[in-house]
Amino acid sequence: MELIVARYNEDIAWLDSLRCVQTVYNKGEDSGNGYYPLPNIGRESHTYLYHICNNYNDLHGVTIFTQGDPFPHCHDFIAKVQLIIQDGLDEPFRNLSNWVLPIQGLSCTAWPHHCWPNLLPEVAHSLFGEDFNRPIWFGAGAIFAVTKEAICSHPIDFYQKAQRFHDTNNDGYAHAFERLWPTIFGE
Repeated sequence: MELIVARYNEDIAWLDSLRCVQTVYNKGEDSGNGYYPLPNIGRESHTYLYHICNNYNDLHGVTIFTQGDPFPHCHDFIAKVQLIIQDGLDEPFRNLSNWVLPIQGLSCTAWPHHCWPNLLPEVAHSLFGEDFNRPIWFGAGAIFAVTKEAICSHPIDFYQKAQRFHDTNNDGYAHAFERLWPTIFGE
């Protein structure tokens, strides 16, 4: 199991309490020892896609993706990760956020979607080639665990295409991906 951390300038001392492979991508000022520097674009979704694209053939059986400070969205994050370390992941995808919210048919009223009302349908249509009307239960904060099989259910060029949305440096795309991770990984 590998834990991927999308860090800006957060204090990540909490990582010391977890015994697993940890990869920290840093978009902030403090590069830290062993952190991988990335440009500060695309929020956490750019980081997650960067990791998938650059490690597609070497992914761990289970990968947990999180922001540098998961606790506002998942107060019991460490306990949830420790349980996955201990028992594994018995499903392809699991939202770890304490706030799992519904969307029906790509109509999302959860903040800050009102700032970018067309980005979620744009991304979904571009990636999946369809306009769909099914429920999505997304975890606020984009904190989740996913199996290698679920990630590899799409070819690498799917993720490369997804990553190109962040070339515009429009944070709205990051919010669209936050809502689409369950769909991308087959939930």
